[in-house]
Amino acid sequence: MRARRTLVVTLAAGALLLPPTTASATPPPPAVDLGREVLPPGDGWASYEGPTVPDGKPTVATGTTGGAAADASQVYVVDTWQELRDALAGKAGGSQTDARTNTVPRIIYVTGTITAFDPATCHSFAQQVTVSDTGRPFSVADYIAYYDPAGPWGKVKPSGPLENARIAAAAIQATTTLQHVGSNVTLVGVGDDAQIVGASMRIRDAHNVIVRNLTVADAYDCFPVWDPTDTAVGNWNSAYDNVSVWTSTSVWVDHNSFDDGAHPHSALPVVFGRPFETHDGLLDITHGSDLVTVSYNTFTEHDKTELIGSSDSRPQDRGQHRVTLHHNHWVDIGQRAPRVRFGDVHLYDNLYTQTTEGLFQYHWGAGIESSIYAESNAFELAPGVDPARIITRWAGTQLFETGSTVNGQPTDILAAFNATAPVPLAATARWNPADVYDYTLDPVEDVPAIVRAEAGAGVLSSGTPVATAAPGVAVLSDDNGQGTGLFDGSYTVTANLYWGQNATVAKLYENGVLVGAQWLTGTTPRRQTVEFPITGRVNGSYTYVVELLNPYGTSTSRPRTVVVKDASPALAVLSDDNRDGDGSFTVTTNLWWGTNATHYALYRDGVLVDEQDLTAATPRRQTVRTTVTGLEPGTYRFVAVLSNDAGSTPTAERAVTVKR
Repeated sequence: MRARRTLVVTLAAGALLLPPTTASATPPPPAVDLGREVLPPGDGWASYEGPTVPDGKPTVATGTTGGAAADASQVYVVDTWQELRDALAGKAGGSQTDARTNTVPRIIYVTGTITAFDPATCHSFAQQVTVSDTGRPFSVADYIAYYDPAGPWGKVKPSGPLENARIAAAAIQATTTLQHVGSNVTLVGVGDDAQIVGASMRIRDAHNVIVRNLTVADAYDCFPVWDPTDTAVGNWNSAYDNVSVWTSTSVWVDHNSFDDGAHPHSALPVVFGRPFETHDGLLDITHGSDLVTVSYNTFTEHDKTELIGSSDSRPQDRGQHRVTLHHNHWVDIGQRAPRVRFGDVHLYDNLYTQTTEGLFQYHWGAGIESSIYAESNAFELAPGVDPARIITRWAGTQLFETGSTVNGQPTDILAAFNATAPVPLAATARWNPADVYDYTLDPVEDVPAIVRAEAGAGVLSSGTPVATAAPGVAVLSDDNGQGTGLFDGSYTVTANLYWGQNATVAKLYENGVLVGAQWLTGTTPRRQTVEFPITGRVNGSYTYVVELLNPYGTSTSRPRTVVVKDASPALAVLSDDNRDGDGSFTVTTNLWWGTNATHYALYRDGVLVDEQDLTAATPRRQTVRTTVTGLEPGTYRFVAVLSNDAGSTPTAERAVTVKR
């Protein structure tokens, strides 16, 4: 059995980093680079190593490390929506397919607030769609008026031109707000104010993903659909989750805060007698996803909070949806904390708080073929709320529960549910978490204090122990032309950060293109130096900038231009020893000084007569000889061409006269 808080193994140059403890200290502990942390062994289902079959596609899970193995070139600090999208896609302006299929290990640090869109601009999406039978731009007001169940349309699902226009407007919004996350990614917030607002982040067809220390808020749907057949009274249904996990495996969601931002459920208008719901889930795990650990998160004032398993009609999800939820805090939610289909789900050391009954329906939903194993969970129910309402049965048959408290008192909440349920749940589970991974429960009486102190974004001391702010600006130099005196295309660009906040990564751009990147070890405020060897450049001008990066931000050096003018072979001189003019002689090519060649070709009257591979020893002399025999009397013109990877240089013509 392991301790509740363990050492976290990182891939950072052999370092071991300790996560912060719950106790306050003076001075505070140094910030931890969350981008390079990995999920410890034994921390829930996401640490599992073995077979899994997301959506019927067999694969083998190997634990969850996210982007910790990223090359330095694949480390990003982003503070705009487009920068985040580009980093996930792996290129500027990349598509959602690029982002979904990208498997290159990446670490993406989010600083400050990133806003995908402002719901106040929903009309801009609607204005791009014309309703086919009226020729007018689509509007939600027209939609509401037309499909009023109390009017001529009645209690029938919407269809026709207005519904088609709503679908088209929703598709336009999706291009702006829906963002896919691919495999081998660590997406992490820096500090206590990192937020992604107005977006729906979808981890789809992916494996090995970590999301930490972020507030993810207000995945707002401008165009919810009205379904009068959803329950006896109808419902408005939205399309976007703050974070959704689709057909993905080995996912760790840790120390995040999920909410509806500026549009909480309490602020929703009522239309057709039902809340005009502009949000779906806060964190949904569906479509055969598997091996997920959800730890130390907060979920606040939201209705449909967390769905595990998307449909009763997906038998391919049997054996999938294995999820662990521990040390999470649900506050004033409506339902689904979680609702489970098919999955083996472990719930332990979680806290459920109601400050008012509000929109509360239930916490745990036992869905079809689910097997929930719940232990040491604490519930704080509002006055008058019956503990029997904590559980709801959705075609499930079993639920194992032990060690729960309600308002501080030990309570058998399964027995409370079964006492009034038309169909009781068996007090069993088809699995035991202790058979899969090693964990230690906190005493349930300690859970409220632990979770309040440690759950949510901004609690971890995130950043880097290397620095406390973005790096200073580097100064560039180069040694082009030094040593040999030749500007030959091989040189070193050096970046010196003479004093200030150090970097963890340096990236070198040549004429705007990334050509080199290195991980760095910082010793703030001491000087930091990084060298980039450059070879094989042809004659021309090259402008370099170095971007220094740490989790807090980036800095960019002033440009440094390097001129290469000696990359091609130097000009050689031809000679010959045709003293007697008899048609047999030697042609000698001497490159007395300069950049050497790796290939030699000799032409006689434009026809190739000899070629040789050469060994370069720049800047020493290079000599090549060709023996010529049997030429008839006459005058012959020879030209030698010396070449290397940078180009070719012909000699001046050498005329040789044969007399006999």
